[in-house]
This record gives sequence, C-alpha cells and structure tokens, in this order.
Amino acid sequence: MIVINRPSLDPSILLLLVLTLAPAGAWAATSDRQQPLEVESDRKHTDYPAGQAVYEGRVIIRQGRMLTHADKAILTLRDGQLQRLQLEGKPVTYQDVDEQGLPISGQALQMDYLINAKKGDTLTLRGQAKIERNKDSLSSERIEYNLQTEVMDAGAGTGDRVRMILQPRPNEESRGKVAP
Repeated sequence: MIVINRPSLDPSILLLLVLTLAPAGAWAATSDRQQPLEVESDRKHTDYPAGQAVYEGRVIIRQGRMLTHADKAILTLRDGQLQRLQLEGKPVTYQDVDEQGLPISGQALQMDYLINAKKGDTLTLRGQAKIERNKDSLSSERIEYNLQTEVMDAGAGTGDRVRMILQPRPNEESRGKVAP
C-alpha cells in the first residue's frame, strides 16, 4: 500500500484562490462602489455647510463601471461621503452591472440614488421609468430597485400600468441541441 502525504492547505490561501478564480462579476459591482466618483458638467454650485453640490448642463457621472448622464445632479454628502444622488433629465440614463455581473440600465425623467450600507443602496426612477436587466425590461411611472437585495417595486398607484417583458431562457432540453 502506498501512502501519499498531502500537506494541509492554509485556509487563507484557499480563500485567496477562491477569490482569484471566482468570476469578476460575482463581486465587481460592490467593489465599484469603492472607486472614485467622477462628475463632469457645464456648471457647479457648492453649498459646503449644507453638504450639497449642484451640477447642471450635460452632467456625466462615472464610478467604476457605473455611468450616468443627466441634465442636473444634486449630490448630498455627509462627512465627505456620498449619501444621496438626485438626477433630472430628458431622460436621465444609468448603466451599471449588478452583483452577478449582469448588465443593468435604466432611464427616467428623475432618478434618486440613496446610499444605505445597512439596507442596501436604492435606485428610485420616476417619470417614464424603465429598467433593463439581463435583456428583461420593466417600465412604469415609478420603479424602486434595491441594488443589494435585488427587490423591485413598480407602479405609482394612480392608474399607472406596469409592463414587464421577460426574455425566454433556454431549458435543459434546448441547451444540448444545436440548431440546424
């Protein structure tokens, strides 16, 4: 009988291997929030005591892979940290990736991005709101989307209609077949 001695693997090395080999999309969206926030516009007004900065005219906001275009942006900061981002436009556009690395985009006349480390960041879209995620789409006058929990609520409640389009997903049978 042959006995092979296997050295034990240090748990910290195992964790490093898992993080290195894991698909980037599994944790990239969260890591993007640690990237610098870049804002470009035609004009800027800052009220330091109130902790607000107002950007107007062709506003472009980037952070990691997140990209937003708006006509006006109000950034609210507390202790130098972004707490809220209010956007207006015709329309405001938003592009990012979710926690699984899937593309997500949205547009609306107004967007409100609220930072909440405990409950998860919330993106609220108002006025001709539309979100597309993994080629599926949801449209309504109001959509609220928690980016951490991936919980979405839609509808303004005043006769507003919600429209959802789900793309077909391949089932187990069709995955193995090749189209003629």
